[in-house]
Amino acid sequence: MAPFSLTQTLLTSHPVAYQTATQSPFLARASQGRLPKSLLGQWLANDRLYIHAYIRGIGRLLSFLQLPDVVPPLRDENAAREQSVEERLLHWMIDALVNIRREEDMFVRTAARYGVNVNLAAGAEDGRVAPGTKLEGLRRFEALFDGIIAPPGGDSAVLLPLTWLEAAVIFWATEKCYLDAWSSAAARVSDAGDRKPEDDADGGALRRELIPNWSSAEFARFVDALGEIVDAGVRREMERSKAGEEEEEELVKARLVERAMAKWRDVLAAEEAFWPAVEGSD
Repeated sequence: MAPFSLTQTLLTSHPVAYQTATQSPFLARASQGRLPKSLLGQWLANDRLYIHAYIRGIGRLLSFLQLPDVVPPLRDENAAREQSVEERLLHWMIDALVNIRREEDMFVRTAARYGVNVNLAAGAEDGRVAPGTKLEGLRRFEALFDGIIAPPGGDSAVLLPLTWLEAAVIFWATEKCYLDAWSSAAARVSDAGDRKPEDDADGGALRRELIPNWSSAEFARFVDALGEIVDAGVRREMERSKAGEEEEEELVKARLVERAMAKWRDVLAAEEAFWPAVEGSD
């Protein structure tokens, strides 16, 4: 029997919601080169603010991630050191911060080359974007990332396994939806027919540069790495529970799935609302 996978359980739990989160008229138009620069710019502006919320979320998770106090002895000095799930998660978050800052710089520079404005209207005095100007999906993601908090103190923190689970599921879920959405768009790029990218409504920004970047094999490996970390953490907790009754393992699994599922549903709703409405798509 294959080992239990929390991420696969999530992926197959709400197929209709997952489809609406990763497929939309906006993505279809993007794959066809039919998104005007104004709409692409609006979405990129929201995506840039999403990045800022994502960074805040990473910071919040870093503030309470518990790394092991002791390390297992090495077999020899040349042996690879075995890392805990929490250490692997730490390394992933460090990579995520580097990647997402590079990502923001990439699409800002790309937008500038193609004459796409990536700023939303902001206040004259504080330079901040009002909540009402943002996409509903962005507001939902800001609430999710800003809602990442340390577990309660005291004995309850000791009793709660995988205190980082909800946060890690948020990051994995949004990255997985983003990857699958743009990979699906990449698979439909041929729908544009014989039209050259430079003749697209956005001058070719999406089909030539952005979509290939957002559907790359490197990005897929990055997303899969976090999924493997989440699954490993869940399996570790299930294994630890085997010391007790058999029912205890199933109870631990059920509780972890319940916690993760709540965040999975939240992310699916946010992703669906993150794709702008496209005129004439109703």
